[in-house]
Amino acid sequence: MTTSTLEGVERAATWRLLALGFAPPAEETLSDVEALASGLREVDPSPETADVLAALEAGELRELAAQYHALFGGTVRVSPYEGGYELDPVRQGRQMADVAAFYRAFGAGPGGPAAERPDYVGCELEFLSYLELRKIEALEGNEDADLLDEIGDTFLRDHVGRWLPTFLADVHEAAAEAPFYRALATLGSRTIETELERRALEPRRLPQRRGRLPVERDSLECGAV
Repeated sequence: MTTSTLEGVERAATWRLLALGFAPPAEETLSDVEALASGLREVDPSPETADVLAALEAGELRELAAQYHALFGGTVRVSPYEGGYELDPVRQGRQMADVAAFYRAFGAGPGGPAAERPDYVGCELEFLSYLELRKIEALEGNEDADLLDEIGDTFLRDHVGRWLPTFLADVHEAAAEAPFYRALATLGSRTIETELERRALEPRRLPQRRGRLPVERDSLECGAV
């Protein structure tokens, strides 16, 4: 396995860990998060990954579920949707449709860490993981991976890079009594900043939205696989 392939696997695993970590807690999901964090710690013994693993091992499912609901459920403290950071309702709809178009372009059907709106944090993170895995397949098959890089750049510049840093800062601020989600936010912040720097991207970031807000579901589902 080449160095670039190994780095791609590490990025894919980290995006996947974050996608599952921000999904509603379930035994199987948390088991996958633990396995991913343990594997990443073998290749990247960073304090952020160690903190995620330690917080997960110290928590119980019922406790994590209550913390998740307090942060993201019902009338939420932090919106887990990209559209929750757009002030213009027309732009909210356009952004959601654009994200869904990325998924459809790859023939991705409903799936991912939760059946959710396409602009849900877990779906967007899952798509980044998916792109990394597709790029690894292309490189190993001696195919041109430039198009996948271009798609990743566009998705980060127009979507993930605009709102995820704000979302993660909001989670970190709101999760003083939820160590697992605070640790996830710290890992996510390091990951997104590293990736934007690696790709030389400077997205126009969306501002924080103060106060609680209702988050409405709709009939669209997560398109990542």
